[in-house]
Amino acid sequence: MATQLAIRNGEVVLPDGRITVADVLIRDGRIDEVGPGLRAPKETDASGCSVLPGLIDLHTHGMAGVGADGDLAELCRRHLERGATTFYPTFYHRAEEAAELMRRHRKETDELNAVPQVGGFRLEMPYLADDGGPAPPRAFSISDDVTEMLLDAGGGQVRIWDISPELGGAARTISQLVERGLVCSIAHTHCTMEQCQAAVEAGARLATHLFDVFFLPESDDPDSGVYPAGVVDYLLIEDRVVCEIIGDGTHVAPILVEEAFRCKMPRRLAFITDSSEASGMPLGRYTFGAHEVICTGPNDGVREADTQFLSGSAMTPIDSLRNVVHLFGKDLSVAAQVCAATPATLMGLNKGEIAVGRDGDVIVVDRDLNLLTVIARGSVAYTR
Repeated sequence: MATQLAIRNGEVVLPDGRITVADVLIRDGRIDEVGPGLRAPKETDASGCSVLPGLIDLHTHGMAGVGADGDLAELCRRHLERGATTFYPTFYHRAEEAAELMRRHRKETDELNAVPQVGGFRLEMPYLADDGGPAPPRAFSISDDVTEMLLDAGGGQVRIWDISPELGGAARTISQLVERGLVCSIAHTHCTMEQCQAAVEAGARLATHLFDVFFLPESDDPDSGVYPAGVVDYLLIEDRVVCEIIGDGTHVAPILVEEAFRCKMPRRLAFITDSSEASGMPLGRYTFGAHEVICTGPNDGVREADTQFLSGSAMTPIDSLRNVVHLFGKDLSVAAQVCAATPATLMGLNKGEIAVGRDGDVIVVDRDLNLLTVIARGSVAYTR
């Protein structure tokens, strides 16, 4: 028998930006109909609430005490409880460590079949020109052997690979990875505009947390007062590239977020959490591995306890959605675009919209954008 679920009487955010009171019928894991008077054996009443697509987090290192190197099934649960129906565990590890983690995750989850919320793996390292830490920059060179080793360890599950364009062989490697179906992201870079353009011509289609670990260019004539154009300026007007934003108001100043909205428009902008294990935790001091960190609020970032160095984001996916509306002044349809539709389009997913035929990944939020219900592939995965 077909499994059916109806979400009734909610204010549904449609793909064209309209918001209308309607019912959403999900049949066998996909949205079957959107309209009035839809009924099903199982129903969720969304009266007075908003119905949006499930959130998609392209960049997350952990959530609520569990890291990307921890229990992947538990990490899925913690993301679902915070609105993400799809996420990409992001490894910020040396190559050998990342390889071992991917092998372990694949083995423990039956090649990720047991964790359908995982869209695949993301490798933020090892191909970075600057690791973004307080120590002096250290470049990680590109190696064909390392690339093949990591792809083999991922077993076809590596979906996003971050690369600094100035590294030797970057454009060639980007081209090779894109041919194998990966999304390559421009990341952690001091590159020239020409090097960045070469990466885009090679097929790079994403920019990793724009403005963060992208460095201002030096002026050719500092005494002239002429503004030096740099890589961020290029990426803001490059229509082939989706730009990520850590939308907490701390990692990127609100005026720069507004600049990104105006230049990229929502269809080329993806809000991410770049979350750490401390994201979604109560305010306090925590120890993860060798690091002791302080978390004072979802929009304050996670800071090293001894140095106050900003070491990551404290946001959850639902925090990110709320910030689009409450912190940056956009409407709910724009929030749905940058937190769901744009990531889905970039990754080629049948998700990210409340539309017939799309996967039945849906969230219900109240007037204050508090998360009430999460539906993943047509089944209620979380309810407050």
